[in-house]
Amino acid sequence: MQQDAVADALIADLVRDHDIQAANRLLQTLTRNYDIRGRLLPGPLGERLDQYLEATAPPPAWANPDAIRTAQRVFATNAVTIAMLLNFRSLPMAYSCANGSKVLYETGLLTARDGVPNLVRRLMETAQFVIYAMEPGGLSPGGRGILTTQKVRLIHASIRHLLITQRQWDHQHHGAPINQEDMAGTLLSFSALVLEGLEMSGYKLSREQKDAYIHCWNVVGHWLGLDERLMAPNYDEALQLGYTIFDQQLAPSPWGVQLAAALAEDMGRKVGVLLKPAVPVLIRYYCGNHVGDVLGIAQVPLVHQRRVANRIKLLSSGLQRAETLMPVLRWLLGKMSVDFLQNTTTVFNGFKHAQFYVPTYLTEGAEALRQRNETR
Repeated sequence: MQQDAVADALIADLVRDHDIQAANRLLQTLTRNYDIRGRLLPGPLGERLDQYLEATAPPPAWANPDAIRTAQRVFATNAVTIAMLLNFRSLPMAYSCANGSKVLYETGLLTARDGVPNLVRRLMETAQFVIYAMEPGGLSPGGRGILTTQKVRLIHASIRHLLITQRQWDHQHHGAPINQEDMAGTLLSFSALVLEGLEMSGYKLSREQKDAYIHCWNVVGHWLGLDERLMAPNYDEALQLGYTIFDQQLAPSPWGVQLAAALAEDMGRKVGVLLKPAVPVLIRYYCGNHVGDVLGIAQVPLVHQRRVANRIKLLSSGLQRAETLMPVLRWLLGKMSVDFLQNTTTVFNGFKHAQFYVPTYLTEGAEALRQRNETR
């Protein structure tokens, strides 16, 4: 399966003669620094990196700014639920793919240190780009989303290099690490599967909104180095492609089980003792019992799943009605989303907990959000 020739070639240039220590230093540099421009690396290496960033910064010719703004409004309006879905749907679905979860597991071993929970470290680092990409203006020239996605692309290439040179990656059994299909599946788990999860939660989105959300993530895929042949033109085809990829890759694995257990434990700790029993219920509801079985998630009677689903839908419908009538509720939900998003995409730079960036629009009123989007 094809990988990313452009980014892989750059990493090969930056890490000469398969120097593992140099590869590790480069990966740490990429993860510890938000802005990797301005000759962060010394001499010709920094110049080469800056040339790459400049050459890959322009958006694709087919990018639609109006659709991107629509998608970013969808994200801002539903940030609380989307944050929940990233935990209880996107991540477990990714972990159920044996080859992809093997990459995440091995990458965690590469960076284990000081007792920091590392099995989910790399995906959590990568997930920060969700916030940057979906903030208003995040994908406009100079936006945070562009630079962060360029950096994620290089992190992927660095991880591929390290897995192949340091971990003796088994191509025959596990395929090429972080290949094009893996990247497509990841982006679809952040887009099409999230949109379906919103519908499962009782939210109603128009066809225009759903297609715009897919388009926005296709644009992100461009900066990640995703082959355009793996970009679906609309929501229906994106959802179909997503399930095709997951059906092909779905398989039980010890590393998938460990990743899911680490995620469930982490989420249980963050939601508190009273809500901890709901964690396996939510994973099984949003991912399906087959995925839950593959990941070794605790069995939950179907009646309990339906009861939780009905309560989520009731809460969602009530919140949607109340938000339009009470601006203060919009502000309160924004504050809640900050906490939940921070839990979802906590960033570990190197081996120390870094300050997480949460955009101010999540705590602004709906009218301020609308005006901000209209001025961009």
